[in-house]
Amino acid sequence: MKNICAILFIFVSNWVVAQTVSVLVEAESFDEKGGWVVDQQFIPSMGSPYLLAHGMGESVENAKTTVEFPESGRYWFWVRTKDWIPSRPETPGTFKIVFDGEEYSETFGVNEGWQWVQSGRVRVDNSKQLKIELKDETGFEGRCDAIYFSKDKDDYPPFELEEMTTWRKEKLGIPPPENAGDFDLVVVGGGLAGCGAAVAAARHGLKVALINDRPVLGGNASKEIRVHTEGLEFYTIVQELSTEHYPNGDAGAIAATDTIEMVVRAEKNISVFPNTRAYTVHKEGNKITSVDCFNTHTHKEIRFEAPLFVDATGDGWIGYWAGAEVRMGRESRDEFGESLAPEKGDGMTMGNSILWNSVEVEKEEDRARPEDKLEVGWQEVPWAMDVAKDYEATRGEWFWEYGLLMNTIYDAEEIRDHIFRAIYGNWYNVKQDSENANLRLKWIAYVAGKRESRRIMGDYVLKESDVVNRPDFEDGFVEEVRAIDIHYPRGGKYDFLTEAQFTKIEQYKIPYRCLYSKDIDNLFMAGRCFSATHVGLGSPRVMHTTTQMGVVVGYAAAVCKEKNNCSPRDVYKYHLDTMRERLDKIKSGAEFEH
Repeated sequence: MKNICAILFIFVSNWVVAQTVSVLVEAESFDEKGGWVVDQQFIPSMGSPYLLAHGMGESVENAKTTVEFPESGRYWFWVRTKDWIPSRPETPGTFKIVFDGEEYSETFGVNEGWQWVQSGRVRVDNSKQLKIELKDETGFEGRCDAIYFSKDKDDYPPFELEEMTTWRKEKLGIPPPENAGDFDLVVVGGGLAGCGAAVAAARHGLKVALINDRPVLGGNASKEIRVHTEGLEFYTIVQELSTEHYPNGDAGAIAATDTIEMVVRAEKNISVFPNTRAYTVHKEGNKITSVDCFNTHTHKEIRFEAPLFVDATGDGWIGYWAGAEVRMGRESRDEFGESLAPEKGDGMTMGNSILWNSVEVEKEEDRARPEDKLEVGWQEVPWAMDVAKDYEATRGEWFWEYGLLMNTIYDAEEIRDHIFRAIYGNWYNVKQDSENANLRLKWIAYVAGKRESRRIMGDYVLKESDVVNRPDFEDGFVEEVRAIDIHYPRGGKYDFLTEAQFTKIEQYKIPYRCLYSKDIDNLFMAGRCFSATHVGLGSPRVMHTTTQMGVVVGYAAAVCKEKNNCSPRDVYKYHLDTMRERLDKIKSGAEFEH
């Protein structure tokens, strides 16, 4: 009887497996992206990178791929997508799916929130291959995360993020993380703070891994965001990585990105890992032992082990995952005695910005693209007008900023999309004027420039009095003179605009003690996630200053290695003279010996 039951169980199990043959296709892994772009900014809130049809109102070229199936036959399929303006009856970001050259009838991108939308069935022929294309219909930010195929109609993909993450790995057959190699220092974050840390450490002989979740280095200075650098160019490495003072959003950022890449990649001791996103850390006691990451295009996982780590993520992810104390929002006036702080603390931060610009096309023959139409009007965008209202501008500056009263990490997609609506509605207004007939949209960022989110607490917390009263810190290796610059909603009918409150100061110092975690023994911070109050962040959050931070922690990491693998805190306790001597050399412009 037991044998009969066992045979029956095997038969039933095999039957179930046969009925649940399935394939998961991640959109960001498509062989050809066409005009779609990989967007990885919102993984914390929605769980995955996705493809975005960022066409500025013109449909983008199809994304294409060919998928191998385990067997032929008919498959049910689900598409994970969303309507990015569910509050409006119009749906701007729609797309179709093309299977083996035939367009499927259903329109996607019309569902509220990120969901798996169950569609019909598609046939996979005896070749066991299926050619898939994403066909953008509007050019207005349609988005596709993944397509799931199953022979079982009831094989619904999971909805909860944690469960879905595990499910994705199983469906994609992702093996455990591979070891990335031997490193003395792992820097997570490829903005200028992370680049400064990597270059400084590498020039002192450390083997460095520089992990960046975007395809290019530079962070806010990169060609994807295009903010010019500001602040004191206090060290030669800062000067090497700085940009010209071009207008924000200017194409000059393209050349600046090339320069940043050249400076970093010229260092033989730096291994750069682009499109690589950290997602967790491992610890022993109060020390991080490794950081796990995955490739945002292939989902391949990789593990980075080292005695020292730098959190240059901006959002303080490494410290947060490691259990370090973090802050986000505004402290109360009394906590640190700050006159610029509110009476009661709250969650307000400075917001995120999307830069954009336009160009005048003089003559019909000067058009760079067929879509550069010389016309007065522009297509109606009713889904954008309740945000833009009657506002008119021909470029977006820093004050196109939103999300100050939201969470700039977990609400980041909603924040970015709100500014998209402001831009497109504004452009409709601009194009109603006959004087603007020759204007066309030239460039709109889809990666937001951030100013503030989490801050990791160190042995010292920079506050207003430190910036205003300028104490002579013995470990004050970072210096700045830029005004305290704190942003607030402008008020009135345009909620996507802000204003800045400036408090003039004189040159002050930032202690090294603000650049390592008080809780995690081997974690440095560089960039806007360093140890400061909301007000204390107002001046030093710009890129020359944060690059200085990177340089200082890169040098400190070298001292840690030289002094029997001591901790970042030990550098402050016992080796300040060594730090000062080395930093003074590059501060004075002395040539560094490679």
